[in-house]
Amino acid sequence: MKAIQESGYPVYKTVHDTFHHHIGPDTFDTIENNYDISYTGLVHVSGVECNIPVEDYRDNHRVLITEQDRLQNKEQIELLLKLGYAGNISFEPFSKKVQEMEIEKIKSAINHSIEYISSNEE
Repeated sequence: MKAIQESGYPVYKTVHDTFHHHIGPDTFDTIENNYDISYTGLVHVSGVECNIPVEDYRDNHRVLITEQDRLQNKEQIELLLKLGYAGNISFEPFSKKVQEMEIEKIKSAINHSIEYISSNEE
């Protein structure tokens, strides 16, 4: 955000990637109090379900978002919306597990993710 401000070209935007924001260094407090949401142009979401230390998370752990999500995607999205984000949100699951799903299974999994993210359930 600071780089965009200093560039003199306010048309540039940042990507809020839930995977990268979860592993740091940003916190919910940082985003809520020290970030201007108008600089966010896109939100990428992916979940991590495996029970490993955060510092071991890699792209291949990135799956669609379910109730087993460890990245607090629902909370991140809720905060961004509360701050005024109204742009696009796109899935970014790099896991081969997701990429190799058959078409009907991936459709179902995507729909489940959307329903879960949109629900009021935790």
